[in-house]
Amino acid sequence: MGVRQSAGQKSGRRTLSAEPATHLAKLPPPPRTKPKFLVCSSGKGGSGKTCLTRNLSVFAAHAGLKVATLDLDPQQGLTNWFAIRPEEAIAIPNVAVPLADLSRALREVEALGELHLVLVDTPPGVDASPAEMRKLLLMADFVLVPTGQGAGDLRSVIEWMRFIRREERPSAFVLNLTVRAAGSFDRAKQRLIEAGDLCPFDIRLYESIRVSDEIGLSVLEMKGANGLADLRGVWGFVRNALGLKVASDE
Repeated sequence: MGVRQSAGQKSGRRTLSAEPATHLAKLPPPPRTKPKFLVCSSGKGGSGKTCLTRNLSVFAAHAGLKVATLDLDPQQGLTNWFAIRPEEAIAIPNVAVPLADLSRALREVEALGELHLVLVDTPPGVDASPAEMRKLLLMADFVLVPTGQGAGDLRSVIEWMRFIRREERPSAFVLNLTVRAAGSFDRAKQRLIEAGDLCPFDIRLYESIRVSDEIGLSVLEMKGANGLADLRGVWGFVRNALGLKVASDE
């Protein structure tokens, strides 16, 4: 008995298999973009780390970046601010874990999915968890060191900047809560420039900065708020330092 041929075989045409191409499903997913880490850190409390973190995170989110914040401060000022944000405000995921448990904090950030930028708020002091703090600095893409213009503030942050520079981390001071008319303002700029890089924009002491903390909004989200130009300048400086591309660049 002869072998029966299909119509396709008789004509010399090859017939395609009806089986699904399961090999296509085995292709690995595209690599996830590694986020940039901006660490706001200082040698003393009251320098404005939390203020910078929350305001810069909102600027980044409004620029179209996928942003998260990491609150390593046991006082959780950043987390408390997020808790009172209005529902209509732009949503930014926040992870609150003590610095001593940095590995868990980083795992929780990674679990958030693909991000462009993670802004980190650190504890007031830098001595509580030195090993974790050094690990955080080494993974930072940029360290922003806020400071007031008083002599005590400057002594603390200049010493902290020496440590950051020994670790060869990209970094800069930013003068915060400033009074430009005071003679200490120019003296502070001179001392900071001698000790490291200085952000060309300072953040003046405005009532809107304090109010923004009380109502869960950033200065960017407050109508007619003073200090908007100052914080926009700092955001532009940080964005360029990190090499971040936003929608307006395309």
